[in-house]
Amino acid sequence: MSKKYDIIYADPPWNESGGGKIKRGADRHYPLMKTKDIMALDIPSADNAHLYLWVTNNFLADGLKVMDAWGFKYKTMITWKKNRFGLGQYFRGQTEHCLFGVKGMIPYKIIDGKRQQGTTIFDAPRTIHSKKPIEMINLIEKVSDRDGFNKLEMFARDRKPGWDAWGNETDKFKI
Repeated sequence: MSKKYDIIYADPPWNESGGGKIKRGADRHYPLMKTKDIMALDIPSADNAHLYLWVTNNFLADGLKVMDAWGFKYKTMITWKKNRFGLGQYFRGQTEHCLFGVKGMIPYKIIDGKRQQGTTIFDAPRTIHSKKPIEMINLIEKVSDRDGFNKLEMFARDRKPGWDAWGNETDKFKI
């Protein structure tokens, strides 16, 4: 891939499995990848780029390893607070996290003299398995996007205006 991206938004198919005899995890919905294979991907990022990387609670440590392997420095975590809980062992999950990292330096986005900032938590309803809320894209575009920036969604499940999409389920969720 020769095109380089200033913003990368990724939701890898972490090797989540579970449910015993009845598959109830991600392995029921799509093929999964081992962390080492996610780490080995050739990421087409620009020298100065932002990364938004979804992780499940079980794969938080792996997400930090992936971020590092892709050449990004961890900055913060954004938490999606869902309206209802899902699966879990000791605790039933009601949150999902997106790690934010930087490569190089992109100056703060300024509009009308004000720095554009998001918060590290947002509420949005949970819908179908693995579908991320549009609130996250809105947050990314508010904080990171600039005119002329190339934006890539990796492991995409739908196509968003202004974004390139890469993934084997790119047209799963029609918008």
